Amino acid sequence: MAEYTVKLSELRTRITFQKPVITQDGGGAQVAAWVNVASNATVWARWVMAHGQETVNSAALQSVQRAVVTIRHREDLLTACRVLKDGQAWDILSIDPIRGENRWIEMVVEQARGSV
Repeated sequence: MAEYTVKLSELRTRITFQKPVITQDGGGAQVAAWVNVASNATVWARWVMAHGQETVNSAALQSVQRAVVTIRHREDLLTACRVLKDGQAWDILSIDPIRGENRWIEMVVEQARGSV
């Protein structure tokens, strides 16, 4: 089986990982918020856009963009986390530790935009 390789020159997109937290607002009500993951929140990644698609959600047409993101292996990511790229939030749909070799992770991320 051929080794899965990523050239370091392909890691040219800067991304930041965030996780959801529950905080309290001034009135004591619980509010969902996002904070950077504890260690190495910002990393270099290979970002490859997939073809977009359109979906109808609650009678509104939405544009959905997907990408495949490859980063160095790490253990602290869950699909509940999100990725920030150029200030835009992307949901993590899947996390695949390539071949279980603890070298690379490939993620599918998605960003839905409002009515088109």
